[in-house]
Amino acid sequence: MPAGEDFLLSILEGSTDCIKVLDTEGRVRFINGPGLRLFEAGGAAEVIGADWVAFWPEPLRGTARAAVRAAARGRALRFDGACPTLRGTPKQWDNALAPIADESGAVACIVCISRDVSERRAAEEKLRVTQDFLDQILEHVPVGVFVKSVPSGIYERVNRTAERIFGLGRGGWIGRTDAELFPADQVRFFRECDRRAAETGETVVIEEEPLDTPDRGTRLMRTKKVPLRHEDGTPLHIVGVTEDITESRRTEKALRESEERLARAIAAARMGVWEWYAATDAFHASNGLEALYGMPPGSIRSRTDIHAAIHPEDLPRVQAAMARCIAGADDDAFTQEFRTTPARGPVRWLRVTGRAERDGDGTPFRLSGVTQDITEKREAEERVAYMAHHDALTGLLNRAALRERLVEAIGRSRRGVRCAVLHLDLDRFKEVNDAFGHAAGDELLRSVAARLLACVCRGDVVARLGGDEFVILRHGQEQPEGAARLAAGVIAALSRPHAVDGRQVSVGASIGVAVLPEDGADAAQVMRHADLALYGAKREGGGRFRFFEPGMQLRVQARRQLEEDLRRALEKGEFELHYQPLVNLAEGSVGGFEALLRWRHPQRGLVCPDEFIPVAEAMGLIVPLGRWTLARACADAASWPQPLRVAVNLSAAQLADPALEETVAAALAAAGLPPRRLELEITESLLLRDTEDTIALLRRLRASGAAISMDDFGTGYSSLSYLIKFPIDKVKIDRSFVLAMDERPEGAAIISAIAGLCRTLGIVTTVEGIETPAQRRQVAGQGCTEGQGYLFSPPCPAQAIPALLERWECLVCPGG
Repeated sequence: MPAGEDFLLSILEGSTDCIKVLDTEGRVRFINGPGLRLFEAGGAAEVIGADWVAFWPEPLRGTARAAVRAAARGRALRFDGACPTLRGTPKQWDNALAPIADESGAVACIVCISRDVSERRAAEEKLRVTQDFLDQILEHVPVGVFVKSVPSGIYERVNRTAERIFGLGRGGWIGRTDAELFPADQVRFFRECDRRAAETGETVVIEEEPLDTPDRGTRLMRTKKVPLRHEDGTPLHIVGVTEDITESRRTEKALRESEERLARAIAAARMGVWEWYAATDAFHASNGLEALYGMPPGSIRSRTDIHAAIHPEDLPRVQAAMARCIAGADDDAFTQEFRTTPARGPVRWLRVTGRAERDGDGTPFRLSGVTQDITEKREAEERVAYMAHHDALTGLLNRAALRERLVEAIGRSRRGVRCAVLHLDLDRFKEVNDAFGHAAGDELLRSVAARLLACVCRGDVVARLGGDEFVILRHGQEQPEGAARLAAGVIAALSRPHAVDGRQVSVGASIGVAVLPEDGADAAQVMRHADLALYGAKREGGGRFRFFEPGMQLRVQARRQLEEDLRRALEKGEFELHYQPLVNLAEGSVGGFEALLRWRHPQRGLVCPDEFIPVAEAMGLIVPLGRWTLARACADAASWPQPLRVAVNLSAAQLADPALEETVAAALAAAGLPPRRLELEITESLLLRDTEDTIALLRRLRASGAAISMDDFGTGYSSLSYLIKFPIDKVKIDRSFVLAMDERPEGAAIISAIAGLCRTLGIVTTVEGIETPAQRRQVAGQGCTEGQGYLFSPPCPAQAIPALLERWECLVCPGG
């Protein structure tokens, strides 16, 4: 090789890099000695002639091939990647490929210099991991850290805690100065602190600094500012470490205030602190101790003085507790609650808590403790205990206490002591409550409780379960005779008028009776049987008592079956309407029909409305059932000759339904029936509820064109003022007055009075229950407008109405 080549070869061999010469296809034509060693080749033969690209792992071969092709086209480039040596040692290489042109300018070969950067990359990765670790520590330290440039005052870095303290996101800090973040006076203060730190090189500490933050208001901060300098001493950065001490200062203030309150509370709590020395019997106490015992100041000199002020019944117990404490029992401590002696004034309850202190030999030398007045606490506990077993309204025992007494009674009944359980419920209580308000209802319940207590004997138990339900336990005596006499007496006593809120109110009572031991083995069963008997008494009309009978369970099951059938009946379309004519008494003509609901049960046939209507009301089915009735009645009436009207009854639940007006309008619209042909019947008891709201609702319904009719007038809490106050077009006189008219002249007089008043007010009167021509003539003679009853026609299905009207036109009305 020429001298020049020797010189070049010496340079290549002296390099620490792996230097290769590749042809334009990437085959190795030359590799220097350091390259063989770096690549861990056994000799040049292992490398020369080999495809350089093939040495690279599969994922990097495309990159290596692209680099060779680029160099072959005359473009130098660089890339790095991981490639193992021939002996499998993983290494990281930084590769530079450069084309070498011949005399004609064509690429003759490629010089590839590969530098082993494994150690540098490892160091860089270690540095990165360390930096990440330090960054994580910085981000999670519980103090705020920020870095600010000294020349510019710009914030270059903040950690997460600083963001939280100042209420600023990182984007709101980085690249901004104090002037952009804080008020002017704080900016001046911060700059002065930064200047001192930068000029002196010392740490500046701001012990307590009020800082206005953008989102968290004014906070109290404790901040340290440390300067960072260049090697030549020039200050470059200010590192700030800041801590939000707002809560700690607030806690310190709250602690001080708490200690002050505690001191005042101890002074005001009538609490006494004392010490007793065993060797000398000396007794030292705070000033308030004598007052607790009802003793004059300075009168307590020894333990004997204290004992003399303790109630004689409690003193032995207190002395025994102190003796056990001195003897080393109960962890050298004792606590006792006791009364003061009545000889020193009103009896008070005190609690004493003491502890024995012992010397090095274990001998007790002193008792010290606190005595506190707990009179109010004991009285409160007694009130709570009373309330836990008594009804707050009436003072009677409550349900929990009744259960305890009933369990005791069951135990005695097993030993031959008989007992009767009387479960009673007030009749018509809801009407009184609705009519006169809850306060009047509460007054009535207290009156009932007083009368019940007057009815029972010593040893009997009277309890209120809740609402208008009460229970009496009658012990001893002959049963069931004694229970029957008591039940009859209770019904008579409760039926007398009660003075409530300046008025006389009448209610009744229904009673169910179960007798021990035959009517139940446990409290739940006995109460269930008494409740079944009560249900039987209510079902028969109330105002009576019934003893439990096994058959009552069957009747309850029948009721449940009826409820299940009712739920299905509406879905299956088992309901139908029958219509009874409303007859003009003067003309003998039909003016309309009242729609009467009927249930055609698939097995039982037609079910009496009196049987299923109350059940539907109790189940909450009356509103959807009423909605169906209204729609069906309007649809049927639309097929009748004009101007025949249809009257539909509204229940209390419907009247309380917020959608009633929409329901009425929808039924009329769907049937195409003019509103003037619809009468809505309400019972007078409904007028007792929410009077103002009821008046407003009825006026809106009447304004829509429908007529309002008051049904069963005179059977409830009647008031003639209703006829003036409420928008009423018709009054229906109950059939009971027609029956009374046949029995005594007062009945006719009542009908005449109602008819006369309604005639004066322009209100139509309809008399129900006319069954004979004589009754028709009488009510017509009293001035009544319409009649209804079996004399004219029984209720008939809708399809029978055309024939009924045809017959009516051909006949003279009976009694006409």
